[in-house]
Amino acid sequence: DAAMHQHESGSSRARASCILHTNTMQLQKVILSLALGSPAAFSPSTGSMRQQQTSLRMSIAVGEQFPAPALSKIGVSGKPAVLYFYGADEAPSCTKQAEGFDAAAGDFGGVTVVGIRNDKGVKDGFADKYTQQFYVDVDDEIRNEIGIPKDLFVLGGRETYVVDKDGTVMMVFNGQLNPEKHVEAASAAVADLPKGGGGFDLASLLPF
Repeated sequence: DAAMHQHESGSSRARASCILHTNTMQLQKVILSLALGSPAAFSPSTGSMRQQQTSLRMSIAVGEQFPAPALSKIGVSGKPAVLYFYGADEAPSCTKQAEGFDAAAGDFGGVTVVGIRNDKGVKDGFADKYTQQFYVDVDDEIRNEIGIPKDLFVLGGRETYVVDKDGTVMMVFNGQLNPEKHVEAASAAVADLPKGGGGFDLASLLPF
């Protein structure tokens, strides 16, 4: 009986070790696929994990100032603007985002929309297809300055800002997998920007 018990105990430990090894291998495969950006990284089982990673923190918070030198380089100093950072021209999700902003151009009257990617992400002829403006962020200088986090430590974070004419950040939206949501969020934020230009508001001076 003692020998049989010892044999069963040894078998149980062997099965437990095998299960642990199998689970460890599966976890390693998931982590590797996420890091490499393979199709498995976009599967329903790992998509939520990816989205949580992209939303852990923002770079510049609402109410803070977007760096003035960066606004000057982009060409929007003193102007309300939508600044969206994306990965590369012609990438499917990035193209979808650019098309979305162009399709919603009527929502951004008086507000400059600028798509921003680095020099490695530029493809000839891409910017000419759209009415919005584009800026080449050489070596990710602006992206690194404002601290846009990478998604899963690999992909350049997809992040959109709405700034008012004073450079104050009015909205920040982050999300790698939902480019159309960036357009919707920016449109809603632009609708809330103060309208009109300076001068007296005569109605506010009346006692009734």
